[in-house]
Amino acid sequence: MKALDIQEKTRSYADVSLVQRTLSVMECANRLELITVHEISRQCDIPPSSVVRILETLCAEGYLTHISRRGGYALTSKVKALSAGFHSKALVVEIVKPIVDGLTKEHLWPFAVATLDHDAMVVQYSSIPLSPLAHARSTLHKRGSLITRAHGLAYMAFCGSRERSLLLRLALERKFFEDQIVSSNYEWRMALRRTRKRGFATRLAKADPFTNSLAVPIVVEPGRVVATLGVTYFRKVVNGANMALIASALKREAARAADLIRERM
Repeated sequence: MKALDIQEKTRSYADVSLVQRTLSVMECANRLELITVHEISRQCDIPPSSVVRILETLCAEGYLTHISRRGGYALTSKVKALSAGFHSKALVVEIVKPIVDGLTKEHLWPFAVATLDHDAMVVQYSSIPLSPLAHARSTLHKRGSLITRAHGLAYMAFCGSRERSLLLRLALERKFFEDQIVSSNYEWRMALRRTRKRGFATRLAKADPFTNSLAVPIVVEPGRVVATLGVTYFRKVVNGANMALIASALKREAARAADLIRERM
């Protein structure tokens, strides 16, 4: 098993050179102000005759249009379809995944990134497979309460007030069974206030007597939370000093993730 972690798995097939060339041409075309055979051939190191065949095929498929010999080619709106499946959640996971893995390598506990999905926070990626201290076999795609869970509290405490009011209404209609442990609106508001003051949220104790979770928001601008970054550990193992250390690491990495996401968005 360790050998698989170190060495790259041997592939049973060779690269398809035509596909590689086509992708290179499309990437280059997206960068150029004036898309010409000569410029693509020069930048991609592909013979002009091959570039012409690729460009004309892309025209036939509707991704490009041929303006003129001097005007070259132009992209069409159809190229947007190539990224239709890559939304903001996918971008966040792509950026935060190595951060999550790095935190587990440093602290051993399983870390996770979650995003809002209508009336709950959903775990989009977890480092449970990397953690020797994992509390569960998997939490991927697990839905967590916005009212009692750390990811939910972290999101609700730092999103905009209008969004918070709407989400609270949706969450109460969702009726997570564990939300009944919150005895009053005052108790929940105090939990939000405590979360803002400390900069991180903790799962409400009554939700699980054996494990605890910490979570911090990834905020790209005031009131705009794109995801939450969190960790789960056994309550009896982590003391106050260790919890403060982990919380500090979470806040540091959440700030770094926000910077990376702003650059890409």
